Amino acid sequence: MPKDTQSLRRVLFVDDDPQFLELTRELMGVFSSGQWEITTAANASAAFAVLQDHAVDLAVVDVQMGVMDGIQLLSLLNRGHPNVQKVVLTGFANENYRAACLSNGAELFLQKPTNQEGWRSLFTALNELLKYKPEEGFRGVLRRVSIPDVLQMECLARNSSVLEISNGPMQGNIFVEEGHIIHAQIGDRTGEDAFNQLLSLSGGHFSLKPFAEPPTRTIKGSWEFLVMEAARQRDEAASDQAAPDQTTPPQAASAPPPVETAAPAAGDEVVLIDAETGEPMATDLLAAPAPETTAATVVPPPAPTSFRPKVEEILICSVHGEVLHQWQCRNVDVWVNFFEFVSQRAQRLAQALPLGKFDRLEIQSGDARAVVIIAADRGVMVKTGK
Repeated sequence: MPKDTQSLRRVLFVDDDPQFLELTRELMGVFSSGQWEITTAANASAAFAVLQDHAVDLAVVDVQMGVMDGIQLLSLLNRGHPNVQKVVLTGFANENYRAACLSNGAELFLQKPTNQEGWRSLFTALNELLKYKPEEGFRGVLRRVSIPDVLQMECLARNSSVLEISNGPMQGNIFVEEGHIIHAQIGDRTGEDAFNQLLSLSGGHFSLKPFAEPPTRTIKGSWEFLVMEAARQRDEAASDQAAPDQTTPPQAASAPPPVETAAPAAGDEVVLIDAETGEPMATDLLAAPAPETTAATVVPPPAPTSFRPKVEEILICSVHGEVLHQWQCRNVDVWVNFFEFVSQRAQRLAQALPLGKFDRLEIQSGDARAVVIIAADRGVMVKTGK
């Protein structure tokens, strides 16, 4: 009976020891009962040649190899083949190598087996890993992320799309063409008025759709100004709702009505009453000619402002590790590898815990804060400080 090629799992073993590769091919073929399509490569160049020829579900690589070691190979695999699951299989295991490999996208860090039971355990671990078919891209779904986050991501990447937003009976769209916001509509409102209303929604759902020509083009300003202006209006509205009603001060009900008095003339005696003793304090304060009166200017105290963190780093990259946009990002490679590390484990968490799918990771240390968003086709990192 011919094998079902659709159900075969393609596994690539990369090691510079040809005898180990041959033994691995034979034993894994036996344990898998022919359900694995096993390919071997003696170095990184041969491994990438295999990946160019056909797709691979799992790559198992050695750490210590000539020219390019396993850690460097993992980093390149993350860039060019992010959907390939990766396992390190080494005879030289220590904690430093383990941490480096896991941080560079390895799903597992395993030691080479030395007996039949070890080989069987290796097969079991790899076979369990193959049961989880990774999704395309960063294996994430864009949910519960703020609308400004999505717009910034689309505009910085110069994408063209339609952002559909719904909040109960309210439904609207924001049209983005090559990184420019060109139209917004919700109900009878269009243009910036509609845009501001859409960004003021406190909840709801939204999704990105392929770009379609809007019925009209009502917005011409820069997307940065539009988002900032919408945020300003939203903050002002929130401040107005939170501020207490000061039209009638609490003490107004019990305070006596104001007494109208005439302005004193020059030479009149002004009697001041000591608030503590109640005794009059007579002085001839107006013996000199009265100076010309000027209108008093009442300067209200400054309104309280909410704390706005300072953006320190921004990075947006594709699923292949290509940098789409970066601003003051000092460790691009580290963050790209971190995107892959998070995306790989996010799927496992979603499957293990009934909490829905992963949308973003927030990291805070003191005044520093980093937000990592894993989208279906890109990763976004924004780091802020005080």
